[in-house]
Amino acid sequence: MIKLPSSLFGQTSLILSLAFILFLVLVIAAGLRFILLPVAERSTADLAALMVLSVQTWAELPPGTRADFERELWQRHQLTLVAVDSKTPLSALQKSAMPYMKLLSSALEQRIGKPVLSGSDERREGWYWFDIPMAGRLFRLGFSPARLHASAPLAALIALVIGALLALLTSTLLVRRLTRPLALLVKNAAKMGKGQFPAPLPETGPEEIASLARGFNHMVQELKRLTASRSVLLAGISHDLRTPLTHMTLAVEMLSEDADPELRRQMQQDLIEMNALIDQALEFSSGLTNQKREVVDLTLLLQELIDDYRQSGTDIDLSPVPACRLRLSKAALRRVLFNLLDNAIRYGGEPVGIACECDRDLARIVISDRGPGIPPELRESVFEPFYRIEGSRNRATGGSGLGLAIVRQLADAGGWQVRFEENPGGGARAVVEISRADINCSQHPVQE
Repeated sequence: MIKLPSSLFGQTSLILSLAFILFLVLVIAAGLRFILLPVAERSTADLAALMVLSVQTWAELPPGTRADFERELWQRHQLTLVAVDSKTPLSALQKSAMPYMKLLSSALEQRIGKPVLSGSDERREGWYWFDIPMAGRLFRLGFSPARLHASAPLAALIALVIGALLALLTSTLLVRRLTRPLALLVKNAAKMGKGQFPAPLPETGPEEIASLARGFNHMVQELKRLTASRSVLLAGISHDLRTPLTHMTLAVEMLSEDADPELRRQMQQDLIEMNALIDQALEFSSGLTNQKREVVDLTLLLQELIDDYRQSGTDIDLSPVPACRLRLSKAALRRVLFNLLDNAIRYGGEPVGIACECDRDLARIVISDRGPGIPPELRESVFEPFYRIEGSRNRATGGSGLGLAIVRQLADAGGWQVRFEENPGGGARAVVEISRADINCSQHPVQE
């Protein structure tokens, strides 16, 4: 089954090329039918008249002058005439000469009113011969293929091949000129979907394409302005909120010793969570998309994360990790793994494990837990801002709903893939896949 192109460039090029080729075939067919065929019929009619006249003249000449006439006939018209008997039949005619020979045979039969045989003779191989009955005798008249000087089928084939190549080249260049700005637009739109702001599109080409590029560039500038305004607004809100929160923290610390200890602890906890919520909102707003790329040893990064959690009293099972070096933003990857680990610990409970696979093209980090898991229909929704599955994995309410949204935002900015899967044996597992051409991986495990 022939697979048709799926891109706009491929489909448009194919349609235009087929249309041009069909038009070319129709033009060639019309030229053959209404121009070349009438010319060929007229040419064969003239040649048939010359051949019949030559035979008649030869038959009427005295025997002593016929040799001179044959020589004159060859020099002026490249025709050879000999008298033969019916016991020397002609061989089959070459197929390449059949169209023209058929027209010539028809013209000769119309001239003399009798059937005319055509073929080749052993006297001169490759020549075209005709047996013409005249005055009670049989005359064999022949000529060389060089006398035709033309080949209509070959000319039509050459015209078709050259025309098809020109049609393909023209349609490809034309469609490429029209679809290249659209392809660049799609590429830039994909970058925007990952939280990046692409360079402005060139506002050139046809009016519609240039207008589309101007509209897209204006949209990008507006989004940049809105993003900057959002960051400034959240920074201002953060500053304004932190001042009263600081006052409240001091007020709680200055409460008298007679105050309810449980109330004091609850107020301190609420203030800590409010500060953490402000930090996460600012982090989500900034996106950490401008982090500097550097060579990161994935083995050491995972070991550092595990050590940090163990110091806080949380034990995480780290499987042997192959040595793997990546070029990426270390801060962004650390934040992604930290948020996923924190999510697994909070909602899945212990034990939580980390495993890593690394080869030439792909690094794959898996964080697994043994909690209730995430329903398949909600595995994408959990990455939306402020979305929480209350009671789906744990009945307790927790988190701000921004942790996984930050994970998705950072993954998109880095070109990574992150998703949730069902953990064999129960629970959920978060998978982070980092595809990089510059991964350098060996199979030396790191001991815990």
